[in-house]
Amino acid sequence: MRIPAGRWRLTRSVWVPSSVSLVGDGPATVLYISPVKVAVLAKDVRKGGRVLTLKGKVPFVAGQEIGIRDDQRGGWWGTHGIVEQIDGRQITLSAKFNRALYAKDKATAISLFPAITAEDETDLSLSDFTIQGPRRYKGKWWDFTYSAIHLVLCRRARVTNVTVFDWPSDGIGAQRGADVQVSQCQAHSCAGHGFHPGTGLARSVWSHNIGVGNGGDGFFFCARVHHSTCSDSVFSENGLSGIGGVARGGDHHNIISDNVCSYNQKWGIEATRGDEQVITGNLILSNSQEKAGAYPGIRLHDMERNVVTGNRLADDQDKPTQTQGIFESGETDYNLISNNLCTGMAEGVVLVGPHSRAEGNLL
Repeated sequence: MRIPAGRWRLTRSVWVPSSVSLVGDGPATVLYISPVKVAVLAKDVRKGGRVLTLKGKVPFVAGQEIGIRDDQRGGWWGTHGIVEQIDGRQITLSAKFNRALYAKDKATAISLFPAITAEDETDLSLSDFTIQGPRRYKGKWWDFTYSAIHLVLCRRARVTNVTVFDWPSDGIGAQRGADVQVSQCQAHSCAGHGFHPGTGLARSVWSHNIGVGNGGDGFFFCARVHHSTCSDSVFSENGLSGIGGVARGGDHHNIISDNVCSYNQKWGIEATRGDEQVITGNLILSNSQEKAGAYPGIRLHDMERNVVTGNRLADDQDKPTQTQGIFESGETDYNLISNNLCTGMAEGVVLVGPHSRAEGNLL
């Protein structure tokens, strides 16, 4: 399926089936959405229902896609559907609510949806187009289920040469599934993370990507990602880490190699509560922009049996902010930290694990 050059406004997600390639004409093909509209629910909704009542004037029209969530039930617990009918302040959705939602918990409806999505599909390909959110969006960071590209349970999927700007959620996400490749893509100024693998995704390759100026991490490892790589990419000036969430939700046996993580607000690479990661050959430069000296270049917190080797940690600013190199903390042990170059750091390598080893590092 080819999308010719031009600007194409979306009012609902483009669903991509198995064995289909969605191909644009490069940067000349732009998929965009109108500014986001949010409405507050006047009443609770029950699981399995399809009718919701809003406070005030309904800002939606029949045929457009919206999402429903409250402050307690976002993410997978939210509901996405098409507005089928509007009767006064009542809206009938195409989809049933998968959980009860409560007005007291600030239940809301929002005119946001993934630009491109697929679920339980195989052998699909997305390439050569741009996705544009509301320009200079500064609003709420919405759930990952609203990512500009949201792949769920897909196998043998490829995303190549796609750029996402200003999206109110994450840029490119792949949840569950296996054998996913995301390469030569860019995510700029998204409200959430630039790139987001998660929820048990296996055997994925994320390479030659760029994530700049996103509100969350440039690249975020979510829950139970395994046997995957993040390599040869640049993650700079993001609101949290260059690469964050490593191991936090049960990730294991992943490789993070040959990336540049620079000028991020917090850590260059942040790894927490997990094990069995390889972090090698990365340039970790001038991070901790939020507060000088507050965030080490590479953080290992409650981490065991990891290899951190051959990384360069540096700061090239007149007033350095990244003054700490590789730091263990919490219940951390059995890590091998070797052959890293940390000259210029006030503190190069700090170990807390009695069995961890720091060998051959230049401090």
